[in-house]
Amino acid sequence: MRVTKTAAALAAVAVLAPMGIQAQQSQQPQAVQPSPWVHVRIVDADDDENMSLNLPLAVVELALRVIPAQILEQGRAGLNDLPDGLRLSDVRALWQQLAAAGDAELVSMQHDDQTIRVARRGDQIQVRMTDDDGDQTMSVDVPARVVDALLSGDGEELNIDAAITELRTIRGDLVVLDAEDEHQIRVWIDESAS
Repeated sequence: MRVTKTAAALAAVAVLAPMGIQAQQSQQPQAVQPSPWVHVRIVDADDDENMSLNLPLAVVELALRVIPAQILEQGRAGLNDLPDGLRLSDVRALWQQLAAAGDAELVSMQHDDQTIRVARRGDQIQVRMTDDDGDQTMSVDVPARVVDALLSGDGEELNIDAAITELRTIRGDLVVLDAEDEHQIRVWIDESAS
């Protein structure tokens, strides 16, 4: 599976963009609080090209404010690409049932020489891909509380602002992809500028 840098960068943005960003409130704290930074690192072993993106979450937040109102309005986004007959209220109901089920392996799929598993473990929705040798080639962790917040919107809208509020509390890896010596992608949040 060959992924170009552009496609990989778009994939990284796709992970972050639906979660939106709410502008930070200007306050005068007694002590300076470290602010979260979003990092995307892409290493392409074949082309010897690398890309690093390091942005304060507040900058990403401001960039999302220029998204046209048809897409993102008042911190909420509608979903237009759900399969026919599926509504966001159905997705919310499914999510509530999964939350009630607790820790469980939700999907296990074998394809060619890869095994893909989706599971809920504690507060994480985990996606793992391994090869025939058992080596992990992809790891995605989405905190369940971010999904809870995202689905807290009204009607057929996602609550982007609430999801971002949750993202501000997260530190660590969100996505790690290691595609068989072709490329590596990592998306994480921490308090470091580099």
